[in-house]
Amino acid sequence: MSIMTWFNTALGWLPEFFDGFLVTLALVAMCLPAALACGMVLVLIRLSKTAAVWVPTYFVIEFLRNVPTFLLILVVYYGAPLLGSRLDGIYCAAIAIAIQHTAYLAEVFRGGVSAVPATQWDAGRSIGLQPSGVFFRVVLPQAAIKVLPAIGNQIVVLIKDTSLVAGIGVVDLTLSGKLVMERTAASYEVFIVIAVFYLVLTTATSSLFHWLEVRSRKRS
Repeated sequence: MSIMTWFNTALGWLPEFFDGFLVTLALVAMCLPAALACGMVLVLIRLSKTAAVWVPTYFVIEFLRNVPTFLLILVVYYGAPLLGSRLDGIYCAAIAIAIQHTAYLAEVFRGGVSAVPATQWDAGRSIGLQPSGVFFRVVLPQAAIKVLPAIGNQIVVLIKDTSLVAGIGVVDLTLSGKLVMERTAASYEVFIVIAVFYLVLTTATSSLFHWLEVRSRKRS
């Protein structure tokens, strides 16, 4: 098959790929805000000085970080009906991916907070801020700048993890490619196009965080 013939054939697949791409984007849109918000809450608990609070949180985070993502998707997908829930596969997958990346992001945030010098806490308290005010107005902004690259990397991993939802029948970008492959018998050609879709999405995400990192350094 010549390059032009392959290219013309690939153009005919684009509508199906685009539908799957929209599902992938929807998964990212559901998982990412939930993981960021819950990760922030989890790191606040993790930083507690009370052993009865931070020790269980530590083990929960380590468990979630070390369980395979696809296994967690299967647990939520097959476990939801046992709890009386009739969630669609896309929502079960979104919950599982968000839960796991909550644990990853909590550790990223914790690393950033730990990297902020203790003198910043003292400075915040010296101007009359309460501990919560010191954390959110002094420490957290500095920590966020320090961990921007790590957050960007984790979001790229989250985007790639959405491809695992094909295993439970959610017609995302990956599964749409598999369906086209089964119908056309074009294997590597299909997945080259799929790889380009993922590459565009992950490269755009990495570039955005690189720009944010450069901008934040200039402002600081």
